Amino acid sequence: MQRAMLGGLRGRVRRRPRVYRVLSTAEKEVVHPDGLPRWANFTTSSGWLRFFDYVGTVSFAASGTLAAGAVGMDALGCTAVGTITAVGGGTVRDVLIGNAPVFWMVEAEYLLLCVGTATATFFGLGPWGLDIDSQLLDFTDTIGIGAFCVIGAQNGIRKGLPAVVCALCGLMTSTFGGLTRDVLCNKPVRILHSHAELYATCAFMGAGAYVLARRLGAPTALRIAAGMSTGMGMRFASQEFGLRLPKLPDEEPEAAESTA
Repeated sequence: MQRAMLGGLRGRVRRRPRVYRVLSTAEKEVVHPDGLPRWANFTTSSGWLRFFDYVGTVSFAASGTLAAGAVGMDALGCTAVGTITAVGGGTVRDVLIGNAPVFWMVEAEYLLLCVGTATATFFGLGPWGLDIDSQLLDFTDTIGIGAFCVIGAQNGIRKGLPAVVCALCGLMTSTFGGLTRDVLCNKPVRILHSHAELYATCAFMGAGAYVLARRLGAPTALRIAAGMSTGMGMRFASQEFGLRLPKLPDEEPEAAESTA
C-alpha cells in the first residue's frame, strides 16, 4: 500500500526541465595568464593582444613582400620573404627555447595570413601604390612591434626562463624576421645600423616592461598595456625626435687616404 502511494506521488511530481547554458568560446577556453586565446576576441585583454598580433603579422608580411619586390624577386620569392618576415622571429624564438612544433605549424592561420597578404600585396596593393615607407605600414608595423615583444616575453615566462632572457625573446620575436628579410634581400640589416630609428631597442624595452609589470603583481591587462605602450611609445618617440643609438665616429677623410 505504501509503495503504491509513493509511486502515485512520484508520478504527480513534475520534474523541472534542466536548463543548459551554452558557453561562449572565451568561457570554454582556459587561457594561461601569460598566454593567448586560440582566436582573437574583443572581450579580454589577451583576445585584443591576439588581434594586434594578426595586425602585425599582416603588416610584416606586406613590408617583406615589398622589400623583396624592390630587389627583383618574383612572386614566389616575394611570398617566401614576406612570410619569413612575419613569422621568422617567432620561429627562431620557438627553436631556441624548445617550443615544438613551432607556433605556425599548430596555428596554421598565420601561414594563411602571410600568403594571402603577400599575394594581395604583390598583385594588387604594390602595383596600386602601397609603399614600404607608407604611413599605414609604418603605423601597423609599430603595432606589430608592441604585440610581438609582449608575446615573445610571454613565451619565455611560460618556459620559466630568467627575466632578461624573456626580454630577449620579445626582441627576437619582433625583429629576427626583419633581420632575415634584410639578409635574403642582400641589404644592410636595419636593426644593426644607426641610420634607421630605434627598433630592436624598442622591442627589448617593451618586453622588459611586461616582465617588470608581472614581477610587480600587475594584472594581465595592465602588464600587456605596459609592454605594448612602452614598445610603441619608444618607436614613435624615436621617429619623432630622431633617436639613434651611438656609433663609432666615421673615419676622417685624410686618415682614410693615408691608409689606402
